[in-house]
Amino acid sequence: GIVSIGEMKIMPGQSDMKLVKTDPGMQEEEEELYRYASMKGNGGSSQPILSKVERKAMLEEIEKKEKIMVDEIENKSKSREEAMMSKIERMSDIEDALFHELKQSKEKSLRFEWMVVTLVCVGISFFAFLSLKRW
Repeated sequence: GIVSIGEMKIMPGQSDMKLVKTDPGMQEEEEELYRYASMKGNGGSSQPILSKVERKAMLEEIEKKEKIMVDEIENKSKSREEAMMSKIERMSDIEDALFHELKQSKEKSLRFEWMVVTLVCVGISFFAFLSLKRW
């Protein structure tokens, strides 16, 4: 006869079973969740989910990882700061060298100007002397 759809049972196949199979890396977490869910169904939690030892170990692990991260950040910032200070020192050295070079070129320029002025004065004096001597 005719079978009603409500009485039909759908059975999962092999490929369906692979979809719901727990990843081996997540097995422990799934067991913990299952334990928590089964305790909740028994009228509330009769025992803590994590024991004090487990909580303490978890807190220590978190603090240890946090300290490692803080140390890593501090080390990176120190090395970045040292690199910046090194660049600043190099720029300061370059600036000093440029200033020294500018000072030397200015001194040379002043010497040259002094020499030209001196020669002009000597020339004027010589021509003045010659013109006065003719009189």
